[in-house]
Amino acid sequence: MAVELLIYSPVLTPRINYTFSLFFEALIGTPYKLTADVSEYKNYNGPKLNYSGQVIEQNEIFIHASGLLSETGVHPQNITVAEWEGVKIFFQTSGGSIPFDVFAASFYLVSRYEEYLPFTADKHGRYSHTESLAFKNKFLDEPLVNYWAEKLKAILSNRYVDIAFKENAYTFVPTVDVDIAFAHKGRGFFLTIASYFKALSKFDIPLGFRKTMTLLGIREDEYDTFVYMHDVFRGNNVSPIYFVLAGKRGEFDKNIPVSGNAFKELVEELSFRGSMGIHPSYDSNNDRHIVKQEIEAVEKPTRGRLTKSRQHFLKMTLPDTYECLAALKITDDYTMLYPSINGFRASICSPFYFYDLKTEVELPVRIHPGVLMDGTLKDHEKLSPAEANKIIRELIMKVKKCKGEFIPVLHNHNLSEQGDWKGWREVFEKMVAIAV
Repeated sequence: MAVELLIYSPVLTPRINYTFSLFFEALIGTPYKLTADVSEYKNYNGPKLNYSGQVIEQNEIFIHASGLLSETGVHPQNITVAEWEGVKIFFQTSGGSIPFDVFAASFYLVSRYEEYLPFTADKHGRYSHTESLAFKNKFLDEPLVNYWAEKLKAILSNRYVDIAFKENAYTFVPTVDVDIAFAHKGRGFFLTIASYFKALSKFDIPLGFRKTMTLLGIREDEYDTFVYMHDVFRGNNVSPIYFVLAGKRGEFDKNIPVSGNAFKELVEELSFRGSMGIHPSYDSNNDRHIVKQEIEAVEKPTRGRLTKSRQHFLKMTLPDTYECLAALKITDDYTMLYPSINGFRASICSPFYFYDLKTEVELPVRIHPGVLMDGTLKDHEKLSPAEANKIIRELIMKVKKCKGEFIPVLHNHNLSEQGDWKGWREVFEKMVAIAV
């Protein structure tokens, strides 16, 4: 039987239970027990760790608690970022085995504490990366929480030779957002006629020609890249997750009608090629009734139950979005990345459960943090395909080093090789080859 790490804390709060579960179950992988009984701690002969405000024994592993995990509610924090052994740290303390409260700092980042504080939203009501501690202190491209966990693991293993750790395995989870399934097919009579008029009003004869040839079945729809993607995924022995937009048509929701045969046939086809998830529409805005309808629209053709989700436009508010998903029995969400810059929004590349700071409760929704998005590379960061290849490789290597999940966000219509997207299929193919 594996030896158990005993962790002392004078109080055992929901935040402490959550954070130590993240560290010692998900990241480090060693059996542990929490205790608030100082006598039990003193009398224990196995590996132990003191997380409190003062030293109990000489030469113990002592993490000086800053107090954040004993609080409730959200309050502005006075944070100064420093560096220790080559990595950024904050919530600095003195007298401990390490110079900061690693558990409080990790909780602050993973809970997205700062996103509950007042901020200036972007035009879509989203929290902007420019508001974040990680961006302001230049560690957005680093999975700090994973780095910190490895350093703590090294301290424990050096002190206690009989302590065992379960090694995590790196995984590659490609994901595809189906925002616009087809450029011309499956749009219905009125939308098709309107699109012809739009092309004519702009004197775009080539577009009108492509549309006609597609509708006559003479040429492939340029956004119908699903067979191509499937061949690349299958050739590299990976299975994707398809997040399908099923909302009513609006300014930002432009997928084909869910009532049409084209939608139903596509969803059924994709369900055989990978896992399926819902892509709650821009206009659902955390409305459980609307999101439930959209889930059912995707479930019906597949006759299966959806448990995965990613918000359209990566539009989420905390904790409302996750409370909505939990109520609808969504167990895994893939929204945790910024739309305007690539990197680690929660400073972690491993899955974790969402902690609701409003209720101080861990929700049964597992967060899978994304790393990059195709549109962000080209449209926001203004990278060329060659520049994108370099950034993608660097991010993949960091996730592999941490044995985390590498999750890119892709779009079928961005692999059309049309216009500014010409040359990006090669980026996609190289990314998959490196990531496996």
